[in-house]
Order: sequence, then structure tokens, then C-alpha cells
Amino acid sequence: MHRTPPSPGLSRAARLRSAALASAWDALALGTLTAFLLLLLPLLLPLGLLRPLLPGRAAAAARLPLVWAAYLAGFSLTALAGSLRLRARPAGPDAWRLLTARAGRRFRRLAEDWTGLRFQVDPPEPLPDPGRPVVVLARHAGILNTQLAVTAVAAVLGRHPRGVAKRCVALEPGLRALLRGVPLALFRWNRAGRAAALAELAAQGRALGPDEALWLYPEGTNYSAARRAESIARLRTRGQDALADRAEAMPHVLPPHLPGAMAALRAAGPSAVVLVCGHTGPERLLPWMLGPGYAPGPCDRVRLRWWGFPADQVPADPEDFADWLYECWERLDRWIAGAAEPAEPPSRRRAEDLDPA
Repeated sequence: MHRTPPSPGLSRAARLRSAALASAWDALALGTLTAFLLLLLPLLLPLGLLRPLLPGRAAAAARLPLVWAAYLAGFSLTALAGSLRLRARPAGPDAWRLLTARAGRRFRRLAEDWTGLRFQVDPPEPLPDPGRPVVVLARHAGILNTQLAVTAVAAVLGRHPRGVAKRCVALEPGLRALLRGVPLALFRWNRAGRAAALAELAAQGRALGPDEALWLYPEGTNYSAARRAESIARLRTRGQDALADRAEAMPHVLPPHLPGAMAALRAAGPSAVVLVCGHTGPERLLPWMLGPGYAPGPCDRVRLRWWGFPADQVPADPEDFADWLYECWERLDRWIAGAAEPAEPPSRRRAEDLDPA
């Protein structure tokens, strides 16, 4: 397991060495990424100018590299530069939260300007009581999932993010820089790593503070038609035919795993607020991952919505909890199908209002 930020149990000399190495790495990554984007500029500029003139499929194919370029230029460069500034002076959790929100805002603006991608992010109604911890159960749609998670927690909920993730997310330099100030635990996603992640979710649930939000993905991995078929087959192998039947009726989501969500909610206790988060749009940038039953929809819109539940109303019995979580995912599936329908995009001002940075 890799945990960020470094453990406070380290000696002062070890913490100073670790901070110096982290700063050197982020400075190198900042320079390298800047040079890389400058080299790509002669290709990206004509691609961005020509994209609106291309036919449907060609325009959609051109959008993906432009989204990645907007992400690297907006999110990654902002996170790397900001992390260097924050480590040069004493910075508390609020500073890292605001940096996360700022990086997400800049990515959103560049993606809108360069690719025509539109964002519709609706805040929970009502927003969770600031005196209560939050557990978020989110759909695992596609690319940029972890970035969406930390940004949504920081900008929309105004909370400090917690959670677990696969170690591979730290390969992206901007997110790795942010994770130096965010208590996110990273694991290898083998059998031992998944067991350790389950224990970590319970520990984070117990330690969850009133200004924090624990974000987890009950599906465990990105959506694809092949992974969905494998997950349903595993349910049948385990004799869980009723759940498999329900999963087969949900073409837009993977069947949720029960242990992690149950462990986190039990540990967080009855004072927590539970939010189920649905988002759609990023997965449509990778249309070859989607199955034939996936509702066709535009790949130029990212939408995010929440459903809230008091923790003391979430069933504690394992069978009742499975029924409740599958009901939530059935609602997500219906919402994703409906989100494929045309909708009036929100104004830029409304999106910015969600960002405390």
C-alpha cells in the first residue's frame, strides 16, 4: 500500500527528505509536461480548429485527444505548480482542497473551449449538513474517474476527500502531486490489495471527520461491456442468481460489490450522510468499451447528479443492504439512459458557482 500524505510517524529528517524528493519530482514533471504540450501544440491547434467541421464520428474521435490535452494543460499543470507553492510554505488541508477545486475548474474551462464539451454538475439538494461526515457511493464510469472524485468532493461538497484507489492512478503526475496533500490510500489491485483496501475503507470510515467525504466505487473498476458480462457470470458462479438477473437488466452499470460499501457505511456510523453519485459522459469518449445495450447519447456532455440518504436509514442486514444498493444502481441505470436525451446545458455561471476556489 502507498498512503499519501507521508505518515506523521516519520522522523523530521525523513519528512524533510521526502518533501524535498517530492518537490524535485513535481518540478521535473512540470517542466517535462510543459515541454510535451508545447511540442504537441502544432498538432492540437489545427485539430481543434478542424473538429467542428468534421462529420459526426470523426469529430467524436478528434475530441478524445483534445480532452486529454485540456486535462494535462488545465488539471495537471495547475496541480503541479500549486503543489510546489504549497510545499514551499506551511499549508493546511483547506489549501489542498482549494487547489484541487481550482485544477478541476481550469480543466473544465479548457475542455469547454477546446472541445465543445459541456458540464452539467448539479449539487446535492440539500447540501449535507456541515457538521456530519459524508460517504459517497459513486458509479465508476470511465476515464478521469479519480480526478472527478477528488474535484467533486472539494468543489461541489466543499469537503476534504478521502478514499482508496488503484496505485496506477498515481502514474499521472498532476494527480500524484495532489495526492501528496490528500489522505488517499493506494493499493495494488490483486487479491491481497483488495483485502487491504477493504480494511482501509473501514478504518477511514471510523476516522471520517465532519468536514470530510469518503468516496468509493462499489463497482470496483471502469465500465466496459466485457467487464459487465464477467461480473454477472461471477454472480451466477456464486449462486447469486437473483442479483445476476437484476444486473442483467442494468445495461449501463456494473453490478456493485457489497463488502466495501457495507464496511465503509458501518464504520462511518449513523451520523453520516450517504450520497449516491451518478455521472455519465466520460465513458462515451471510449465508445468501443460500451455494449450494444448501452443507450446511444452525445459524447459532448458530462453530467453529474446525487441522491441523498441518512445513514441510519440504510439497512444493516446484509441481504437488505444488497437489495438497497441494487435499487440505487437500478436508479442510476435509468438515469443514465435518460441522460442520453438532449438537455439544455447549464450556464457557465452556474457551473462556476459550485467552485469555492
